[in-house]
Amino acid sequence: MLPDPPFPGFWELITLMLTMIAWRLWGWRVRKALADFEQHRRNADLQLLYDRSNPTSHFRQSVDQINEDTPAVEPANAGAFIWNGDTFESREDAEQARWLHVLREARSFYQDLDRSFGNRISGRRSSHSIHRDDNTPNGA
Repeated sequence: MLPDPPFPGFWELITLMLTMIAWRLWGWRVRKALADFEQHRRNADLQLLYDRSNPTSHFRQSVDQINEDTPAVEPANAGAFIWNGDTFESREDAEQARWLHVLREARSFYQDLDRSFGNRISGRRSSHSIHRDDNTPNGA
């Protein structure tokens, strides 16, 4: 049990002194963590502002999400690296295979999205092959 305090407010004073000592020891870590958090929030806000003005930002967001969901490259024995059950001689080769997988998944996502909404997937058309709704060329 704690002894009787010598004066009223003694334990509050002790708590305040311990808090001041703790802040002196660990305050810089707390400030750094708060500053890092604030910088991360600012970066996210700037990215959101940029995404609002960029009509293709949805593709970057999809690629970022697929990239987060794709497992990372793992080191194996003596300079070999494993990704998705395949062994690669260098980390660059494994990362390239992983990135190609991410891009393929994003592409297939958008192709499935087009199919599910009934949009036609086709390549570019030349400027002279623009058709009206009844599939007759303009000017005919």
